[in-house]
Amino acid sequence: MTSYVPSPDEVSAAQTANGGWTKSQLAEWGVPWPPPSGWRKRLEAKWNGEDVAPFPRQEPDQDTLF
Repeated sequence: MTSYVPSPDEVSAAQTANGGWTKSQLAEWGVPWPPPSGWRKRLEAKWNGEDVAPFPRQEPDQDTLF
């Protein structure tokens, strides 16, 4: 599944008043929740046509389940 890749300006414009982004907005862009470090740079690289690896899957820490 290919998600929409926003421009850096679109990413900035979507920022909330509190300085973050909503979970649903990030999901539209294919960014997992919680967003991993460097997610904005990765989206910008994709926007610029660079070959970027997909975001790693976020697996819950098994210790937190018990």
